[in-house]
Amino acid sequence: MTDCSIYKNRRKQLSKHMKPNSIAIIEASSEKIRNNDSAYRYRQCSDFYYLTGYNRPDAVLLIYKNKNKSISQFYSKKPNKHDSVWTGDLWTSKKIARVYGFNKANYLDDFETDLADKLAISQTIYHSLNKFSAVSKTIEKCMNNLEKDYRKGKELPTSQYSLSKIIHNLRLIKSKDEISIIKNACSISAKAHINLMKSCKPKISEKQLEAQLIYDFGLNGAVEAYNSIVASGKNSCVLHYTENSSILKDGDLLLTDAACEYQNYASDITRTIPINGKFSPPQKTLYELVLQAQKKAIAKCIVGNTLKDVHQTAVKTLSKGLIKIGLLKDNFKLVMKNELYKKFYMHNTGHWMGLDVHDPSDYITNGKPITLKPGMVFTVEPGLYMKADKSVDKIFHNIGIRIEDDILITRNGPEVLTSEAPKSIRDIENLMKFKNE
Repeated sequence: MTDCSIYKNRRKQLSKHMKPNSIAIIEASSEKIRNNDSAYRYRQCSDFYYLTGYNRPDAVLLIYKNKNKSISQFYSKKPNKHDSVWTGDLWTSKKIARVYGFNKANYLDDFETDLADKLAISQTIYHSLNKFSAVSKTIEKCMNNLEKDYRKGKELPTSQYSLSKIIHNLRLIKSKDEISIIKNACSISAKAHINLMKSCKPKISEKQLEAQLIYDFGLNGAVEAYNSIVASGKNSCVLHYTENSSILKDGDLLLTDAACEYQNYASDITRTIPINGKFSPPQKTLYELVLQAQKKAIAKCIVGNTLKDVHQTAVKTLSKGLIKIGLLKDNFKLVMKNELYKKFYMHNTGHWMGLDVHDPSDYITNGKPITLKPGMVFTVEPGLYMKADKSVDKIFHNIGIRIEDDILITRNGPEVLTSEAPKSIRDIENLMKFKNE
């Protein structure tokens, strides 16, 4: 998003949570070295991007609030010949201020001096509280200098608070612009899953399908939101399997947890399909149970409920089904009390999603689960994982199933943003049956 009014409004909303005579400081992500002098693909700090829209390293945002108003000052790397040759021209401070709507923009050379001046008239500081960050070290240096001048009449800020917590609460409710981008990300990812279903067959490698996913994302202007999980056979029972190096075998299932990031916003989809295009009876039994659990959990995604309600619905449905199948031997009450279902279902049913695939907003406030409100986006992803175990009937060995969709809370109920990707047994088998016709 390049409309500066969006970011100006977010900074304004942030300032409303700041005390009078306070400053908030946040820095851009630094480049991460992969090895030697080669860097990973750059990814901006999500909180920094949320407030600025700026997508480069070497930058700091400072917001100062007095009793009546707030101003935003931005600091970036000064344009130079070296960067111009090697990584491209850097924008001038004037252009950055104009495009992103900052009150002032300077270069990083001025940051320490300006920070010291603002600290001298501030009572409260909001920042990451990470003592190892470059900004925190600069704050500490300036505070030490202020302390030396304390006897000369200069006062020190009396309190420091986490800036991240405020921003994460703001990020929890998505705007119309954010929802539009997330929907695009979900659509790109869903189409990539459809193409994978069409390409899936025995004797090809997981890596080949991973490459196809990345290609489909890139073809639509997106990148991976996280390391893709393309897990066949027993690998499907490993929750975060990312090696993606096995050959697909006839008769096994393929669990694919993969999705794209589009304009910095994530999507998150998991589908489980039969490699040969046809679910076996044991696979079908477990798949239908997971799908039933997901549908019931999604039905609970309404205003006023909580993610705990969603999770409990999935857990109860799975537990009853596992008892009926015979994979859990105890009665329902004991299974729930002792969490015996965790042998086969050990993770939560969902997580917040947005600028991060696992958005960092709180799940509990004042000791109670956060209630669902319009504009919240999260996943619903129940699963079952049957590792080869003596206590498990052999017909279920090495069957791992997860079905994951992205949900938007609206006043009219849940909207499944990833519904383009088939998930019923009939739709999956029909798609794979006719993939070569």
